[in-house]
Amino acid sequence: MSEKHLIQAISARYKALPRRKRISDVREFAGRSAEDTKFFQKYFPDLYQEAFRAPASSADARSVATRPNKRAAKRR
Repeated sequence: MSEKHLIQAISARYKALPRRKRISDVREFAGRSAEDTKFFQKYFPDLYQEAFRAPASSADARSVATRPNKRAAKRR
């Protein structure tokens, strides 16, 4: 089995799990060591992102409602 097919098979197994179990397993695996974290980031970036996603409130410092309007910024 080629590396590409192996990665796809592992990814499919993780994606078949319920979301909470998948996130728990990914965090557990990636939390073992720095090498495991790098491995997951390299080969399974979508699963890693899902497990270590930043909360929506901290993703953007300003909300859309409090951003200055482009027209208002030009007038100043």
